Parts: sequence; structure tokens; C-alpha cells
Amino acid sequence: MTDFYYPVLSDEYNLPMYVLGVGARDREWHFIRDEGYPNYQIIYCTRGQGVLRLGGEEFTINAGDAFYLPPKVPHEYYPVEDIWETHWITFDGREVPATLEHIKLEKAKVFHINDVNSVDAIFKKIVYLMKTNYYYCGHQCSVYLYQFLIELHRVVNLQNGSQDGQKLNQLQPVIDYIDKNYQKELTLVELAELIDLSPQYLCRLFKECLNLRPFEFLARKRIQQAKLLLLEDKLNINEIAAKVGYNDCSYFCAVFKKHEMLSPAEFRSLHKKAGG
Repeated sequence: MTDFYYPVLSDEYNLPMYVLGVGARDREWHFIRDEGYPNYQIIYCTRGQGVLRLGGEEFTINAGDAFYLPPKVPHEYYPVEDIWETHWITFDGREVPATLEHIKLEKAKVFHINDVNSVDAIFKKIVYLMKTNYYYCGHQCSVYLYQFLIELHRVVNLQNGSQDGQKLNQLQPVIDYIDKNYQKELTLVELAELIDLSPQYLCRLFKECLNLRPFEFLARKRIQQAKLLLLEDKLNINEIAAKVGYNDCSYFCAVFKKHEMLSPAEFRSLHKKAGG
């Protein structure tokens, strides 16, 4: 497959992120960029083998391998076989740095994609849209770019075998236990003992995997269940508080408002059917 597009942009520059170029080559070219490339790039291999030189190191890039290149980072890459098919996307936008930081691409990086087909399906949607060249294709490509980055994060970091995947697997029994017992009075020691960890390490594991402390995760679960009960409109606020694990209704209301910016009563009123 050899196909590439560089769209002419107009008001896409005002979007949080936008695609500047997308393409595939079944024999990737030899690029030497001593000054780097001006925009963000993600390149992944679907067939064959090539070499990337980056930061004084040399990396062999096989099928399933990928590399992220921030703007202005010097690099060189080239094929070492007759076939070295790469798919690539270049992009920019004001929200790109924060998004890349969130998905752990803060600097140039070589990594392996556990499920290339998953991200490639989104990549192909972007290529197809570029071919249509209709007025709003750049806007739709922006949506797919965000989807591509989030899916890339999932298949790289949350699959079995990756460090984050192993940590999440380790944490899963605690998550399952909270899902089934959120209405009970739970303790940190009790949760930690489920996977034979200290309470301190459990907190660290939650923070690393979910960016939440254990009781923040528990509160979110309780509030989510409370919202479902409020929508049913069968129980009063006191009963709902008790049903989701809060003995003190005032405290439940304070926690609910912190998360939803509405009191439980206001949430119920806002979503109540007309004439209900």
C-alpha cells in the first residue's frame, strides 16, 4: 500500500487538534532530518523491517513496532528489507501536548503495539476521509485523530504483558470487590488484604493505574449508583444515601455535589420526566 495525503487546512487550525498529513508506503523512504520534523509524528510498521536512529541509539523496527517523534527532534530512518511498510500520521493543535502527556508520549519513544489492527482501522478511516476531500473532512479527521491516540494508548499500555497492564490486572480483584460491595463500609486495610499488599502500596497502585485514590474510586462508584436510583424516582434521598453506603445523608449530599455540581435533589429534578 502506497497512499499519502497532505490536506489544505482552513479553520481546522482552530480545532484542539488536527491532522496535517497521513499516509502509507510499502517501502518507506530513507529520511535524514538533522533538524527534526516541524510537527508531531507517529509512525508504525505493518510489514518488513527498518531502522530508526534517534538520540544516538539505533532501533530495529519490525511489524507491530512504532515510534513517536515530537517536533524538531533529529532522527533518521530507512528500510533494511525490500518491504518495509509503515503507516504514519502527522498532526498538531493546542491540546496535543496535554493529550500526549496523558497517553505517556511526553518525549520521543519507540514502543510496540499489541493490536495493530485496532489502531489501523482508525488510521484507514482518516485516509478514506482525506480522499473524499469534502469541506468537513478535516473536522471529522480531528475526531478520528483523538480516537486514534486514545486507542493507541489502550492497546500499548493496557494489554497483558505491558507494565501498566500487569498493574491493572493486579488491581482488578479490588475493583471487582468494590463494584460488588460499594454499599458496605469498606476499609483500606480490607481492600489491601485482597491482593496481599500494604495499604500504602495499594494507594500508589490506584494512583498509577487510575489516577485516583481507592476511596475516590469508591465514591465515584457510589455516586454513579446513586444517580441511577435518583432517576428511578422510587426512593427518597435518605434511602438512596443508605442504599449506596452513606450513613450520613448530609455527607452523601456534599460528596454528590462535589462530583456533579448539583445536589441529589437538583439532579433528580433536572432529569425528571414532564408530568412525572
